Order: sequence, then C-alpha cells, then structure tokens
Amino acid sequence: MPKQGQFTKSARLKRVNNFKVRRHQQGQTIGDDQLTDFLLVRFNLTAKKRVPRAAQETVQRFLIEVSDQLIAANGDLAALVPDLLDDINHRAPWQFYRQLLPQWTLLQDFLKKELPAVPLASRRYVTTTVTTADLTELVARLLAKKAAAITFLKRPNVSAAMQAQTAQLLVASIYSGGMVDWNKVRALLAPFPFKVDDDLDAGTKEWLRQLAAS
Repeated sequence: MPKQGQFTKSARLKRVNNFKVRRHQQGQTIGDDQLTDFLLVRFNLTAKKRVPRAAQETVQRFLIEVSDQLIAANGDLAALVPDLLDDINHRAPWQFYRQLLPQWTLLQDFLKKELPAVPLASRRYVTTTVTTADLTELVARLLAKKAAAITFLKRPNVSAAMQAQTAQLLVASIYSGGMVDWNKVRALLAPFPFKVDDDLDAGTKEWLRQLAAS
C-alpha cells in the first residue's frame, strides 16, 4: 500500500499491467494483501479496453487506491470513496476528476462483479455503492473547496466561515443540472498551477504533469 498522501509507484502499475494471469486451482486462495493486484489484473483483462486510452492510467490508479482499502472498509464504497476523493483533492490536479467521473459506473460495476469472485479465504462483497450523480456533486464541492482554500492561502486570518461561504458560491458557478462545467473549473483554477510532489517516482510525476496539462 502506498504511503499516505502518495500514489502507488508506476513500477507496480507496469508490473501488474504486464502480469500473466495464472489459473488458480479449485480451492486455492490468495492472501488479503494480494487483493489489489488480483483486481487490477482482472480489470486489465475485462474492462480496461472500454476506458478511453487517455483515462486508463487515472482509472487504474484510482482502482488501486480503492482496492487497497476495500477489506478494511468492508466493501463500503459510500464511506470509502468520498474520503478517498477528498484526500486526492490535495494530490492531483482537477483533471483527475474529469477523467474519472465518466468511468465511475464501469469501475463500480467491475468491483461489484469481481470482488466476490476473488479467491480470498473469506468471500468479500461491495456492501454499499455511490451513484455517478452523487459523485459528481461531491467532486464539484471538492473543487470549490480547493479553489477557496487556494484563494485565501496568503490570507491566514480569513475565517473558516468565510472560506466555506466562498466555496459554496463557487459550487453554484461550476455545477448545475447535475453536471460540472469543466471549462469554468479550468478558468477558476488556471491561476493556481498544480505542483507535482518532488518525492513521487518519475513515472507518477510524468503522469501527473500530463494530467495537469490536459
């Protein structure tokens, strides 16, 4: 599992992408610590081709982050995913959400189907789900929160109430009719370029740079 605040290393993603699946003998199980790699391999075999090429790495990295927490969260996506996206709001540019949201239904359906089929010692299930509509609204609120925080970064004396009010106003400007206006998001956050963490591995930094430039 990657350190808190960091994405998984690109080398792991590349290794799993190139992994040759071995047939499991009936009754043979894998350890809980192998769940993420197993799901990622299955995703590559069954669902990846339905994801636009430009979004594949983003979707796979999010799958890794979700899968790393699935067992501890008892398959509760409704609790896991919002907190995870809030954390990612500090680690990735806004384009991460733009690539992820259209693929959420595919990714969630994949987890609902594949998680019970993983040969763990105890069968696991997705116990709650998140609609794309709810996820879209959440993303709008996260982006507005991020923009408000950046806006007041050099004004530490601004109250939390003022920041929250500003974020609420920004939500209204970028989200309507159940959709995020990505052009408005770009205009809102363009004055604040995304800074890539120097501690990340080279492949992850390159992915984030390309994402921020898209």
